[in-house]
This record gives sequence, structure tokens and C-alpha cells, in this order.
Amino acid sequence: MLIYIGSLLALLKMMRIIDNHEVGDHIMSPEKIKTTINTAKSSPQHLGQPTTTKQYTELATTIAAKWNLTTPNAIDLLVQQFEKANDYDPEKDFFHFHHLYKSGGTSISNFMDKTVGLRKVGKYWEGILPGSYESGNFDHDEALADINKRVEEGTNREDLPYKASYAHTGLRPIYGPHRTKTAKFFQEQMPNKRLRAITMLREPTDFRASNHAMIMCGLNAEIKKFNQQRAKKGLDQVCSPKDGLNVSALVDVKTQTLVDKCQSGEKVNGQQKLQCQDYANGVDIFEHCRSPSHLLAHHQYDKHYRSMFKGLMGRYHRGQQFGGTAYVGMSFGYERAEESKGYSVENVEEYTLQDLGGLDLTISGAGEGGPPEPDFIWFGITERMKESTILFYYYFKAKPLKKIPQHRIQDCHPTESVGWTAEHREIVKQKEPADYAVWRAANAILDVRMAKMKMEIQAQLDAGVSKEAMYYVDWDTLEAL
Repeated sequence: MLIYIGSLLALLKMMRIIDNHEVGDHIMSPEKIKTTINTAKSSPQHLGQPTTTKQYTELATTIAAKWNLTTPNAIDLLVQQFEKANDYDPEKDFFHFHHLYKSGGTSISNFMDKTVGLRKVGKYWEGILPGSYESGNFDHDEALADINKRVEEGTNREDLPYKASYAHTGLRPIYGPHRTKTAKFFQEQMPNKRLRAITMLREPTDFRASNHAMIMCGLNAEIKKFNQQRAKKGLDQVCSPKDGLNVSALVDVKTQTLVDKCQSGEKVNGQQKLQCQDYANGVDIFEHCRSPSHLLAHHQYDKHYRSMFKGLMGRYHRGQQFGGTAYVGMSFGYERAEESKGYSVENVEEYTLQDLGGLDLTISGAGEGGPPEPDFIWFGITERMKESTILFYYYFKAKPLKKIPQHRIQDCHPTESVGWTAEHREIVKQKEPADYAVWRAANAILDVRMAKMKMEIQAQLDAGVSKEAMYYVDWDTLEAL
């Protein structure tokens, strides 16, 4: 059976790490965990379906070590993730996809259209709340117009057909001083719905590289234009500095184009006026766009690219103020997690496992004891898109698509074309320990969810359930992983 847990389960048979301890009584160090795993790998034996806390703990230990989790209760929290039930109710729940820029969210929005949305009616897909934009802020006026129209036509507010929405706009927090406009809208217009959240996250350096290339500097467009000019001359496309792509030269062209525009009297916006004034005073206005090294040393990095994952959960740990998922649209310039009271890598890992993992349903933007925030019923990881979509089908009982929508995939990947190196990645890791802590914990959660899903599918097959009856399982992709 191709969905068999395989080597992950096989290597665990020899792991006797919890013979004399209950969960939480003893947590081995990452170094000892790795030693135990390496020993087990040398003598793999078959292990049956893990259904006990002890066997879950063995799997959780492997996953915690794989992702170098250091919070003392990582294994216990991963065991809780194994034991967590999926309680999605399509009749009661409404979930909002908070699309962080450059995280694969446009593809997920289109993916939602064709799974949760089911069929297209006019401009929108039935089930998706109008006002949702695959690459824009949520339009509350557009949503209200559709809601009012349905109510006026006789639809009971409790029977509104919306199941989900998506936008760059954040949902959380829905309580407290930083309550979002979107939260207020949903609570007023769909008071009977249980609000829930989904999101996507991306490897932190690639996340910054893509934001830098497209949003901050517009380099993707410049590189595409450059290669189109090469194609007219019969030349091959180039996508990296080592192949002759000179990003700094393209920045010079970009700079001169703006200066010429200002000098010609052509209409420019306020920011462009300031840039032209700076240029006249001898400032290299796009210096931060010339290379990753320029960006990492520039004040624009500190202004825009610190602690970018605060938009996911609203804070990194329990000691940090809740907020930052944006009142209307996505924002940057968050408070650095490392400068917040109570910060530690371990605390960030713990909070991510609890909040992004949907384990703690007491977290509130109104403070301790306040009403709970929407939990994360699902999240995906850009670099693990196949696994993420398989889990989406499974969690929401949606029929798999023949083809996953793919949008804005660049011919020249920004990490390669702008010249990001392993050394640059290490610098980002040093600058952004909190984002990398979130990233590691999120991957650990995804590993648990994949393993658990496979176990549940196998259990159903063993009980005689047919593949056809499990219409929400993407068999082809699952067996190819």
C-alpha cells in the first residue's frame, strides 16, 4: 500500500525512549533524540499502526528532532496534535483565508473557488462571500450589497450560503482593542456563524526574497522585460547573475525612467516626487533593490521586513501584545518579536504549536479570560503545496481537483534571479529567529497532520471502506509523495 507510513514508522520500532515515563514527565534533549533516532535507523523493523499515546510520542519525538524544536513541551504538544479531532462543520462554520503577500495565496484562493465554491454564479463562486479578492483587500461594501440583496429576496440571515472568504485582509483579532474591520463585519452580518481562520506561510528567506523582487522593487517586471528584449534578438532567457543577468543595471534603468518622468512634468505620485527629490540630492533611491546584500544592510529592511510572520497569528508569544494582522489590508513594519517582553525562541515555538496548531481555544485579543479568537482549522506551506492541498481536501471533505491552480509563477525565480545565496539565507536566519521558530513549528505540525491523515485513511481501508467512498482523498498525489 503506497500510503503506508513507510520509513518513518519503520525506524521507530527500536525507539524505547518513553518506557518508564508518561507524556510530559520527561523530554529528552534534541541531541539525545537525534542519537536515539540514528541508532534506530540502523535496525529498522515493522511497526503497526500507532494508536497509543506512547506510539504517538515516538512519532512526535522524531518530528520534533527533525525540525530542531527546543521548547521543552514540543513533544507533548505534537502528541496533542495527533489526538486533536477535526471538528469542521460546513453548516455552522465560516472560514477566512488571510493571504500573506507572496506565499502562494493566489493559487489557494482559486483553489478555494473550485472546492468550497463548487460552481460559478456570475462573477463569484457560490459559497465564497463576494468581496473576496485573490490578490487584494476584502471589499466590505461589495459583500454587504450581496448579503442585503439575498435578505431582501427572502433568504433568512441564518441560511446565507457563504462558507468562506479570502483576501490580503486579516481576520484576527476579532476581540479587543485591535479588532479588525473584517471581524466586526462578519460578526454583525453572520452572527450565527463560527468564525475560523486559514492561512499560508512560506520559508522566511524565500518569503522576503519574493516580496523584495515584486512588491518592494518591481524587479520581476524588469527581468521579464529584459528577457523579452533578448528574445527579440534571438537570445536565450537568463535568470541568474552567474548567467549574465545584471540586476543592478536594471535598477539603473528603473531609476532613470523615474527621473525622466519627473523631469518631463508627467504626473507622479507623492512617493515618486520624494524619490526624485532624493535623487537630485545624490541619493541612490533604489539602492536596496540592487542585491540581497544591499537590502539586508539597508534601513528599508528594518522598516519593512522585520518579524513578518506577526501577521499570521497576531503575536509570536503570550507576552507580546496582540495585533498586527491589519485593520484593513496587510501591513509591514511590525514590532520586532525579539524586542518584545517575554520573547524566547522556545516561547515562540510553544505558542505556534498551540495557536497555529489549533490546540489552545482560549487565546483572545481581549486578554486573559476574554472570548476566544477564531482558531486555525487549516494552514498550508508554500514549499509543501501538494501536502497542503491534500490536507485541505481531507479536512474540508472536498473533491480533489484534476489540476491545482498555479498563478504568478515566475519564469525566473526571485531567489535565483536577484542572487540570494546560502550566505544571505544565514543572515536572515540570524536576523529573524522568531520567523524561523514559527517556520519550524509549522512544519512539525504539518508532518503530524500528514502522518495522522495517512493513519486514518489506512484504518478506514482496513475496516472495509472503499476508496470511492473516500472521495475527499487525493489518491494519485498521496501515493506519489
